[in-house]
Amino acid sequence: MEEKYGRYDEEGAGKQKRPLGMNIVLGMVMIAIYLGMAYLLLFTTFFSNLHDIVRYIMGVVFALYGIFRGYRLFVGMK
Repeated sequence: MEEKYGRYDEEGAGKQKRPLGMNIVLGMVMIAIYLGMAYLLLFTTFFSNLHDIVRYIMGVVFALYGIFRGYRLFVGMK
């Protein structure tokens, strides 16, 4: 008799991909927030009280992280 652990049974073998869930929607909202912050930091005077170099570094970091999160969300949806 062979024991199986985890999800190795026949039931889960034919499962389809789950539909657009709340975690995907939340991920898209967070990506929009990151890219919006990058836009505000780089192209507006909304954060003019910060030094220019700090604004640019933070803007680039927000933009890169938003792009990274978008990539991870896209790969995770496949």
